[in-house]
Amino acid sequence: MPNNDYERLPTGSKDDADEWEGIVPGNRRSISYEGFRTWFRQSSTILLVAAAFALLASIIFTVDLVYARSHDSGRILTSYNFLPYLWPVGLPNRTDNWENENSKSMHALLSCMASQNCEQNRTSIVLLSTSRFSNGIAGDTSGENIWAMSVLTALREMGYTAIFAPDNYELARTYRQYPDLVKIVILEGFRSKECFNNGRCIKTTSHPLGVPAWKLLSFHFWRGAESPLGSNWTLSPEDYARIVPDHNGVENVYLGYSIERTCKRIPIMPSSERPQQAYILAKDLKYFKSDRGFAWNNVSFVPPYPLSVMSGIRYNADTTEPDTLPHGITDLGPLNQTQFYTQLGKSRVLIGIGHPRLSPSPYDALCMGVPFINPILGWDDNDPDNRFKWESQHDALKWEDPPYVYNVRKDDEKGLWAAIKEALDHPIERFRAFLSSLLEGLTVASRYILPSMTMDALKHRVAEIVERDWKGQAEELLAERKASGKGQLFEL
Repeated sequence: MPNNDYERLPTGSKDDADEWEGIVPGNRRSISYEGFRTWFRQSSTILLVAAAFALLASIIFTVDLVYARSHDSGRILTSYNFLPYLWPVGLPNRTDNWENENSKSMHALLSCMASQNCEQNRTSIVLLSTSRFSNGIAGDTSGENIWAMSVLTALREMGYTAIFAPDNYELARTYRQYPDLVKIVILEGFRSKECFNNGRCIKTTSHPLGVPAWKLLSFHFWRGAESPLGSNWTLSPEDYARIVPDHNGVENVYLGYSIERTCKRIPIMPSSERPQQAYILAKDLKYFKSDRGFAWNNVSFVPPYPLSVMSGIRYNADTTEPDTLPHGITDLGPLNQTQFYTQLGKSRVLIGIGHPRLSPSPYDALCMGVPFINPILGWDDNDPDNRFKWESQHDALKWEDPPYVYNVRKDDEKGLWAAIKEALDHPIERFRAFLSSLLEGLTVASRYILPSMTMDALKHRVAEIVERDWKGQAEELLAERKASGKGQLFEL
């Protein structure tokens, strides 16, 4: 192989040849250090320049990202306008259709999330999976629907996103679309049990997008537990722990309701302008049957003093109903809600007859300045004045006193007419005016709303229920059931 194919080695002695400098170990050190220093200076300069460019690029990217989040999302929503295609509102001027209301709510939710300007609670969804809510917005005025509408009003005024899902099919379908946003589900007690036992509704290991059992809150008007998880997952319209402490239902969750918004829309008639009129709380003839808990058997409804006694009755095909109203009562026929409020508002007293139990109407009456005659249906003969032992038509009001509520024992004709006369002679309006004078001129409105039934009180309870740590509570219950072997198990 030719010599030029090899690296040329220095000639001469290694001890004195200049060509061996830098190769001989004794001289290489100084030469290598100078080269390294030059290389280091050049490399440091390159690295500093590269770092500066990287920092500048990251700053530009961050600014661009912030700008895009605050501006581009809104422009995208405006330019593409895809919302109508996802949740079209077929009847924009209607508020009585639950599908329309859902579309409106989803528009508001998606828009604020895209532009990152959601108001407080907007991204917290409450699923309303009972027809009480959908029927309520459609105009149904039963006690359960009035309760539901009151809760819906509170949710909306606090900014929560309320979505209707009137049955378990709609519930399962709707929940899986945004499970992490759903705080709680409000549904009928029997529906909660159906969902709990349905693998297509409830969350299981094989159905991870099902509704967790701990999010299901039963909407139950009466006493007792109506949830697979017990009383602590059962919502009640009344504070049963306070009004019937010795009965079942004391561990139910007091949700309650408010009649404030509805009542205050109705002008109050001064007592001086009201006719001498009493109104009977009954809309069905069946309430006048003794075997249906009628409170005034063998009591004459012909007033012993000048007074008109009115009621608005709807007649059913039920042949077991009495043929006619008791003598002395004038029937106004079936009344819609507006007509009922008109008659109630110009009456001087509302008379209960035993049923319907726990009706919202006495609360409406008090708000209009109309006192209520509350029949006592049961008591302890050995302790007749102990209200804890009373059973009345409206147990929540048995704790109230005149001039608001007059508690009268059933079948006591003399006591009934004496209470009515007392209510006529001492109207709520006059009593409230007297309170104003005692409070150094502070005006006390003629309307009377129980403190627990104001909208502010309801909102406080609703917020506490929505934001409660239901999962943590369920973890404790699940541990108890596993330890005791009692009760159905569930997935968290």
